Amino acid sequence: MIDTAAPWQEAAAAKRQERQASVPHEWLLAPSVLEGVHLGPDSGTNVLALDLPRRSGLLSELELAITEKYSCPDLLQKLAARELSSAQVTLAFCKRAAIAHQLTNCLTEIFFERGLSRAKYLDEYIQTHKKPIGPLHGLPISIKDCFDIEGLPSTIGLVSYLKNPPMPHNSHVIDILLDLGAVLYVKTNVPQSMMTCDSENNVFGRTLNPQNLSLNAGGSSGGEAALIAFHGSPIGIGTDFGGSIRMPAACTGIYGFKPSSGRVPYGRQTEGVTPGYIPFSGAAGPLCHGVSDIACFMEAVISAKPWNYDSSAIAFPWRHLPDLDRPLTIGLLAEDPKYPLHPPVRRALCLAAEKLTAAGHTVVPIPHDPEHSISVSTELMFRYYHSDPDKTVLKIIQDGKEPVIESLVRMNTLGSLGETNELPIRELGAMNRLRYAIIEYWRKTFVDGKLDVLLAPPSQTTAVAHDTWNWIPYTASFNLVEFPGIVIPFSRSSKELDPDAVVFEAPAIGPKYDPILVDGAPCSVQVLARSLQDEECLRAAKIIDGVLNKTSS
Repeated sequence: MIDTAAPWQEAAAAKRQERQASVPHEWLLAPSVLEGVHLGPDSGTNVLALDLPRRSGLLSELELAITEKYSCPDLLQKLAARELSSAQVTLAFCKRAAIAHQLTNCLTEIFFERGLSRAKYLDEYIQTHKKPIGPLHGLPISIKDCFDIEGLPSTIGLVSYLKNPPMPHNSHVIDILLDLGAVLYVKTNVPQSMMTCDSENNVFGRTLNPQNLSLNAGGSSGGEAALIAFHGSPIGIGTDFGGSIRMPAACTGIYGFKPSSGRVPYGRQTEGVTPGYIPFSGAAGPLCHGVSDIACFMEAVISAKPWNYDSSAIAFPWRHLPDLDRPLTIGLLAEDPKYPLHPPVRRALCLAAEKLTAAGHTVVPIPHDPEHSISVSTELMFRYYHSDPDKTVLKIIQDGKEPVIESLVRMNTLGSLGETNELPIRELGAMNRLRYAIIEYWRKTFVDGKLDVLLAPPSQTTAVAHDTWNWIPYTASFNLVEFPGIVIPFSRSSKELDPDAVVFEAPAIGPKYDPILVDGAPCSVQVLARSLQDEECLRAAKIIDGVLNKTSS
């Protein structure tokens, strides 16, 4: 617990110093390793291309292989067969997480010793009992800062939360992960209040995108995404109430899955908003390196019967679906004229549709419907998001006597943190009726078109310059109807293929497209299914990923 009686800058500095002391000195990158390497938010450096974990000499060849070569199912198989010990796997990811943090500032709480102690216990268990303790036995999993872990703080980047004591309990999903045999070792950075797409706050600072340090890592699960993109974690858990898993995954070129609300326990976590004003829930879900990792995580968690841990979890067991014996029918979402796509995003989406068609799947364009469009859904989401009459987020920030970060100020100009008034019951009823009409529109669209899934962009843009993100229409619109969705990396920005800068003019909204700044940034597609069809979504995603990226995951 940090003394917050001092000015907020001193309290935040004390917390950062505490965090820095948690990194073993012998795991700090030597100056010789960083010689000639430009770091920081203005450097434009792709730290993934520098192979610093190998160049540093901090990881053995086995540890490099553990962190780079194996999927989560592969690691779990080797752990269960005792070909690898949990201590070996955990140590490898602890070292790599330490390096990732020094380059991207992705971590908030670092508890390597606790993780290694847990790994030792699990190794002793399997040695004694000749079987794993659970389906996630020995697997390190990174945790977004909002999830509570007993004995550790949950500050979510808010100065006023520094005065809070360590958590006396675990979030429900943390209890499940531990019961399944997971190893926890780090918590990851988020934006101030978790209500913007730039993972920056006044306590821990800004998380940088390892693909390009001058671009944002997304939010609010940006620390998770940066860590996983650097292979400092095999899989992590984030939250998504408007795109907070999918957007960071898209920004950093990894996979991210937002399940249907209630499939993975969401309860008993630290938040910066007052719950109860929005008639639907956010979702907890994984960020990782492949569809097989996601399926492995989802099956393990849901097979633990999360409804026995968390009253908000749905009593809906995991379903094992047969392989499809026919091509997919895929709806292709129309670009909304209010939220036009940047050229690389449009190119990636069109190329994905072409490849899927060439592979024998049916791609059906979904025409723009002005009454149920992305822009209508986004405006409705805005109204729900700032329906808190007490302006709780701003009050928490003001209580810490800290400034509002720039990206939140920018979002304020768009209305997300603007003046709020208590909604009249008739207005709330009208909002709910519009939401039901949009849900009905998508039901009819799926049924009439005999669609398996919907293919959409995850956003208007790739990762963009820090503090220039506008909004998240292509993800938040599907939180509104509680669809599960997965982001699959595919293609990259190219100043050669898309050389012309673009600045949107009203009524269109969006950041400018700078072909030089975002050159090489990852592009992605989003695959969506109807609510509670998570298994169908992942089955289709495996097929689509195989076509686009020639994977078997």
